[in-house]
This record gives sequence, C-alpha cells and structure tokens, in this order.
Amino acid sequence: TNTHTLLRYVRYDGAREDEYVPAMRQLISKDLSEPYSIYVYRYFLYQWGDLCFMAMDDSASSSASPASETTASSSPQQQQQQPRMVGVVVSKLEPHRGGPLRGYIAMLAVKEEYRGRGIATKLARMAIDAMIERDADEV
Repeated sequence: TNTHTLLRYVRYDGAREDEYVPAMRQLISKDLSEPYSIYVYRYFLYQWGDLCFMAMDDSASSSASPASETTASSSPQQQQQQPRMVGVVVSKLEPHRGGPLRGYIAMLAVKEEYRGRGIATKLARMAIDAMIERDADEV
C-alpha cells in the first residue's frame, strides 16, 4: 500500500447524500455484526451533518480501479470517477439530560488498509473542533 497517498478531508454535504451515504454505510458496516439501518444514518446526518467528516482518497478512483484501464482513452470520463471514501466520523451534539451541551462521536471507521496513518485521529479532531465551534460543553 502506498503510504504517501494524499487524502482529502471533507465535511458531509447533504446535497451529495446519494453518493456519500452508501459509501459510508459500506465502510462502517464492515466491522459491525449488525449493520445500522439507513434511518440511523439519516437521524445523525439530517440533524448534525456539519459534524460528519470524511477522508477521501482521490488517487484510488483513477489508479486503483479496474474501470480506469478500460476507459483509458476517455479521459473526460475518468475525471467523473468518484474518489474513494477511506474514513468517516459521524457525530451529534445535544443537551445531556437538559443540562450541558454534549458532543458525541457515534461512528468512526477507517478502511483497513489505511489504518495506522492517523486518519481516525484527524477525523475525530475535526469533529471535536466542529463541536467546540458550536459551543459544546463536553465531548
């Protein structure tokens, strides 16, 4: 595995739900015995989408996918290929028992071959920083 891969970290965008949520579910459910239903994701993303961050590997879509070999001559189409989601954090922020505003990391996952590179740490830090921006009393 190439450890010098440049990753792009992005905040969840509800307008791209159809693209992001399936990749998110695939990544998170891989390590769960009972995968969450789509409604669990929507519960978090509709209310706290701004507290969800993803790590994207842009190089994985063009160099690692077998499809790129078959469409090598059609480079405009290659630009259309989706980057690969390799990490995700899903969080929420709400008053705890009517008291302090508590931030909570609900889901955190990194693709197995990308682990050990600090991706989860960076995603968690981004989520916590976003909670602090929204005046979280505790996380």
